[in-house]
Amino acid sequence: MSPPEVPYQPYADDHRNIEGPGDARPTAVQVVKDCDAYGKLGNKTILITGCSSGLGVETAKALYETGAKLFLTARNISKLEEVINDIVTKSETKGYPRPEAIEIHLDDLASVRKGAESFKTKSGGKLNILIHNAGVMATPYGKTKDGLELQIGTNHFAHFLLFQLLKDTMLQSAKDSGTTSRVINLSSGGHHFSRVRLDDINWEKDYNKWQSYGSSKTANIYMANSITRHYGTQNLQGLSVHPGGILTDLSRHLTEEDYAFLGDLEQMKKTFKTPEQGAATTVWAAVSPHFEGKNGGHYLEDVGESRPHPGPESEGTGHAEWAYDEEAEEKLWKLSCEAVGVPIEN
Repeated sequence: MSPPEVPYQPYADDHRNIEGPGDARPTAVQVVKDCDAYGKLGNKTILITGCSSGLGVETAKALYETGAKLFLTARNISKLEEVINDIVTKSETKGYPRPEAIEIHLDDLASVRKGAESFKTKSGGKLNILIHNAGVMATPYGKTKDGLELQIGTNHFAHFLLFQLLKDTMLQSAKDSGTTSRVINLSSGGHHFSRVRLDDINWEKDYNKWQSYGSSKTANIYMANSITRHYGTQNLQGLSVHPGGILTDLSRHLTEEDYAFLGDLEQMKKTFKTPEQGAATTVWAAVSPHFEGKNGGHYLEDVGESRPHPGPESEGTGHAEWAYDEEAEEKLWKLSCEAVGVPIEN
């Protein structure tokens, strides 16, 4: 895939004068309204990972207002049920389907397989939008139950397997509905920290938690690009999203040294978004007509398509030079199929 020649940025004016969380930048619910999706997706089924806190909660809250049938995943089902109760009771709209909880532990591929089977049983074989929201950041070195390095294992491989297990359902749903099925991967501006470490994917040597995080976030971009390349002609496409800076549970592993590495925290806070604003780009990817049958395989940020980062000496947003790399994307695709035990398909 290639970046758009002229990025579509419908909310560019709202991002010109940033004044911190709660400023003029849009919220996820505002995006639902702006895209005329309020109550309009009653025929859609959506699955979102990582919905017991943070961006997953806000994404689910906004998409609930579309009338779609939601399936939400988390490790802690009791906590997730509390979230679901809160979504339903606080919504001004009544009568929409109650979201359903599915337990998935992303550090365990067996749990991913079990969760996928549970979803297929409960959903009746329908899935229009799959949002890979869950993730970890800058963790100490560790491994998943399958022996994968924790960050790439959780952020990429588990979601890659979930997609593979639900791919046929999404393809059939696209065919049945005549609309585009969408896979949305939560990447990050942190993808600038590293290319995908294809020659040592599990960081067996020289582990660096920030480079490992960056590698996993670049992998999220590559997966979305590859999905569009492989299945775009069948009306299934992928998108990757940088939500922006938000203080959520994702930062629970960060130390004072980590914040020093990232830069001036007080200055950074001026660019942060509220969780409601942070979920806006994900929701835009899910509901915007801009991605209906076209414009897949793009990296999104600030509720628009990203431009290239201006250079190493420049500040600001934009995608890294390696965000679109077909050769690396296809190498990762084959490596990922082998790692999670699914057939390699062209």
